[in-house]
Amino acid sequence: MKNLDKIDDFYRSLQGISIVNDDLDKKREQLKQMVHHCNDNIQKIDVEKSLLHNNQEIGLLLKDTLSTLKESSNKWVSNFRSLLEGEKFRSDLENYFIVIVFGKVKAGKSSLGNFIAEHRPSSEKVSFFKYDEAGNEQSIQKLEEIDDESFDTDNLECTVAIQGFKLNAMAWVDTPGLGSMVEENGQLAKAYINHADYVIYPTSSDSPLQADEVSQLQELFAQNKKLTVCITKSDITEKRKDKNNEYVRKDGRIARFSINKSIEDRLMQEKHVREEVSKVNHNQSLLGDVNSLSVHAAMLGLEEKDDDLFDNSHLPIFYENLTEVVKNKASQLKKEAPYHGLSSFITHDVLGTQDKELTVHMIKKGIGSLDQKICEIQDKIHALIENIDSDIHREVNDIVEKHYRDINQSNAVQLFQEIHQEIAKIISEIIEQNIKELFQDFQRTLNHFTSTIDGGAFTIEDRYEEYTYSTKTRNKGIGAAVFGVVAGIGAAVLTGGASVVVSLAAGGIAAGAGGYAGGKLGEMTGDTHRGRVNVGDNKEEMIQKFKAQQVVIHGDSCKKVYTHIQHDFFQPLQTKIDEINMEIECFEKNISDFQKGLL
Repeated sequence: MKNLDKIDDFYRSLQGISIVNDDLDKKREQLKQMVHHCNDNIQKIDVEKSLLHNNQEIGLLLKDTLSTLKESSNKWVSNFRSLLEGEKFRSDLENYFIVIVFGKVKAGKSSLGNFIAEHRPSSEKVSFFKYDEAGNEQSIQKLEEIDDESFDTDNLECTVAIQGFKLNAMAWVDTPGLGSMVEENGQLAKAYINHADYVIYPTSSDSPLQADEVSQLQELFAQNKKLTVCITKSDITEKRKDKNNEYVRKDGRIARFSINKSIEDRLMQEKHVREEVSKVNHNQSLLGDVNSLSVHAAMLGLEEKDDDLFDNSHLPIFYENLTEVVKNKASQLKKEAPYHGLSSFITHDVLGTQDKELTVHMIKKGIGSLDQKICEIQDKIHALIENIDSDIHREVNDIVEKHYRDINQSNAVQLFQEIHQEIAKIISEIIEQNIKELFQDFQRTLNHFTSTIDGGAFTIEDRYEEYTYSTKTRNKGIGAAVFGVVAGIGAAVLTGGASVVVSLAAGGIAAGAGGYAGGKLGEMTGDTHRGRVNVGDNKEEMIQKFKAQQVVIHGDSCKKVYTHIQHDFFQPLQTKIDEINMEIECFEKNISDFQKGLL
């Protein structure tokens, strides 16, 4: 039959694989030390109880962040240990090119493996093996021939262990079906996929590349796995009639024969698969090809020597593509795969992407949430501090105004003391409420909120204005008046017969002269005196002074409270967060630098 040479080329290509790995063990040891060193440091980090209990939300975030950090660190150590244990599988197959078939139940994995093993050249021997969940290898019935020891392919294809065969320098590994009834099977398959040098991913033609399969492919591409997607079971069955025009029977039943699906249907499915793959594969070099094939049609074609049936099964194309991988890429893939395994461990198990738990990514996300919450509370405290003076000024005004009419000389000292205590009580209640909204354990903080005043500084007293006056001025005026009147009267008498004008004039002159003389006399007999007058009290002045003092006293007390919070809570909290940040960022940088050096 034609195209059998393509199958022969594949088996011959297996003989030319040359495998060389350089410093892999050294790299593994470096990564191991790095992970263990980080874990040791992280497990030593502890947080004071006060930081966990003062603020419920911050305490919970801090506790969760540290808990996630420690759990993650332990998980990194555990996962790396599993990775190294899994390397036993790789060590057993160190000199083989490892092809792993990875896919869902009923995807045709084992049928494809059987075909590859069965149609080897007669000169080639095949040895079958299986690994149990503990990673122990066993030979299947210890026979080499495929006819005696083929894969256990039942209707459900629920392989119960890792199984495969070794053929020349190729190890073909058939994993348990993903999505099988036994959950451990899927986990076992995923554990071994890390060791694949190349992946065959079969998807059934009945419904090719469903959503969960696209997700699995995305994971494989994220691990830098190079693969071929096979659309298996690309056939339908038909009934045939014999020369007597009766349906051919087998074992008493009408026999059904596989024929390939139409070219149009297969091309449409291949196009669909490529489009879906392109959505999750951002590195085109990772996808070898998409093949639509039918193992059953190929087997029937060989059995009946039907070239068209065999060729249209596309098994020859599959062999041709696999030969290209083996000839041109196997050695390089074999060399790169272990390093990609370490790199994948770093990317997915340690650094993490998106929202994968127990990774550096999630730890930093938790620290970010913690920082954001701290900033929000710090902003509230800063706002309280900025508004302290105006808030206290308003409260002091309101309280003093309430007692204004009652303040007098007799009760000022006592009443100012009482008003001070009332202001202190109101301000402390306000501060208490503010802190309650931020902290649970606020009572010890309020111990700083104490203040006293000197009552004697606010005594209300009468206010007097002093003045001085001289009796000389007063007596001068009195003497001038008296003598002026007397002199005037005398002058009028003496001019008795004169006219009124003359009499008035004479009287005026006489009066003036008498006033002068009298003034001089009074001035000579006068003296200087001093005195003071009550002009009110200093109540308003004392009240204004009291208000100003209250704003200063309580403002300082409030600032002491908030400063105490800053010093006793936020500074230690920030120190602890810085410690966590420093450890995780240092580890992230070191392991990222190590990862860059792998490839």
